[in-house]
Amino acid sequence: MPKLLVAVVHAQDAGRLVDALRTADFRLTEVNSRGGFLKARNVMVFVGVEDDQVERAMQLIDENCQSHVESVPVELLGGMDGPWVPTEVVHGGATVFVLPIDEIRRV
Repeated sequence: MPKLLVAVVHAQDAGRLVDALRTADFRLTEVNSRGGFLKARNVMVFVGVEDDQVERAMQLIDENCQSHVESVPVELLGGMDGPWVPTEVVHGGATVFVLPIDEIRRV
């Protein structure tokens, strides 16, 4: 059964990932998005694959998406202050949803 991979990727990694997927002959669609605690810029990458292509696509996502450490803007802390308040967070990499689909039809 074919799958739809929906990868939410940090904007810093998106270009590298898209290039790697296209070089490997995957067809994809990319959509800019924003979200999460930091309201960070992301890109949602949609890739339709056959079952035997899932592992290769996931490997490329893993190789091209890294976690990043970013400072937390003070306004997101809601006025809290103290040594116990986190000032940096790790985010990024990729969150991938693997969804079953009935068919892939290219017209």
